[in-house]
Amino acid sequence: LKKKLRSCSASSSSWGQYIPMRVSSRSNKVTRAATVLSLEHSLLDSYFGNVRTISYFCILYATGWILLILTVMPAVGISLIFLVSVSLLFIAIGNGSIRACITSLGAQQFKLPEQATRLAEYFSLYYFVYYFGILLSKIVPPLVRAKSQCFGKTDCYPAVFGMLGLSFAISWSIFNLGKFYYKAEKLAEENILIKLCGCIKHALVVKWRNENQNEQPRTYWLQYAVGKYDEDFIKDVGRVLKICKLFMPLPVYFALLAQQDSSWTFQASMMNMTVAEMITIQPDQAKAMGPILLFILIPLWQYMCTPCIRRLFGREVKPLHSVTAGGVCSALSFICAGVLQEYINSQPYRSVNIAWQIPQFLLLMLGELLLSIPGLKFAFTQAPASMKSVVTAAWFINNAFGNLIVVILTQLNMFVSQSNEYFFYAVIMFISIIVFAMLAYDYVLQETGYLFTNNTNDNMLIRTQHLAQKYEEPNTSAASTSSRRTSV
Repeated sequence: LKKKLRSCSASSSSWGQYIPMRVSSRSNKVTRAATVLSLEHSLLDSYFGNVRTISYFCILYATGWILLILTVMPAVGISLIFLVSVSLLFIAIGNGSIRACITSLGAQQFKLPEQATRLAEYFSLYYFVYYFGILLSKIVPPLVRAKSQCFGKTDCYPAVFGMLGLSFAISWSIFNLGKFYYKAEKLAEENILIKLCGCIKHALVVKWRNENQNEQPRTYWLQYAVGKYDEDFIKDVGRVLKICKLFMPLPVYFALLAQQDSSWTFQASMMNMTVAEMITIQPDQAKAMGPILLFILIPLWQYMCTPCIRRLFGREVKPLHSVTAGGVCSALSFICAGVLQEYINSQPYRSVNIAWQIPQFLLLMLGELLLSIPGLKFAFTQAPASMKSVVTAAWFINNAFGNLIVVILTQLNMFVSQSNEYFFYAVIMFISIIVFAMLAYDYVLQETGYLFTNNTNDNMLIRTQHLAQKYEEPNTSAASTSSRRTSV
């Protein structure tokens, strides 16, 4: 990149053509992979709360955008490598903090169990708005770039970044106007994430010491932390670890989801891009099918399918069942992509119509509907009250690890045929979702009643009965385990 930048610096025309393209592609990868930085918001929201954490990191995010605008300005007098690196770092940190905080802040505005149905609608609408933004990002910036001129060039990238920065400033202002209406947050005296890590570390150290001294082992390894930490907190830590264990196979799904912007776009470039024999689109516009299909699927599922299931069976689809079904749909989408790639290879170049990509996009978006939305809801509702932001951040880290899987497999360059790569992703997705189903088999949903019934009186009765039960440790009897599996 340095060599290319030096060769481009002498020519203003090549500068304007090369830099924005590199900035766009790298900023997309960095900000998506840097979702792992969502954990750092857990270090701050305990002290500042979600509202102030979002406000503070919006400033950092906006600073990153301002610096990014400077990268496409001619002769700014600053090292371009340094400017790009700093701007992307600020954007990545701001994105990682805001994304995890905003979902937990919105979910905390609902009173459970009375508003459990509304909470489910919130997560669906959150993803609806999220993908609406993605769709706009695929349509509006290219139009602004193509229809504006600046610095003697026909393509104006400063206008694109400036327009996006302005829209972010407007949304930030709207958020600040409403912050006085949000529920008051109870701030912790000490950071929950640090306390959680300290509890795990203390339990492991004491357990190791006791094993060396041949002392009587305890039934559950976290019990070694009793004494320094209270029992209720230790139980909450145990719940968080059980939830995070369920998340372990899911990064593969996010690796599949990332293919829309890479290999599926490359596949579209080998196809006939004429739609209905009238409109010709570009290959990078074909990926807009995903958000469009999701706009159709979310209302259908939320306002037609879910009420029908509730009336027929008296309850909603359980979240772990839904996540499993979503993983299967995602794997099937890559089987469709592999079959389509084989067909493309057997036909003349650009003779296969782009409409043949619709089945794989439909299956992938159905997987997004069944996996991501219930998964995010599951992460929030199952987490202890004091650790909801931590668990929500852990959910978003799956996205970062998924992008890392794509980077590793791409660098290894194991596949001669693109179709074989699609089939490989389908196989590892099937394996991952089988592992997830096995882990979910023994998981006991917390406060199950208010998640699956629409009757407020039943919700309160079931919740009261649940709270009256004693906390069950992992060393329960076989009969108890069997009954819990039946409930799941």
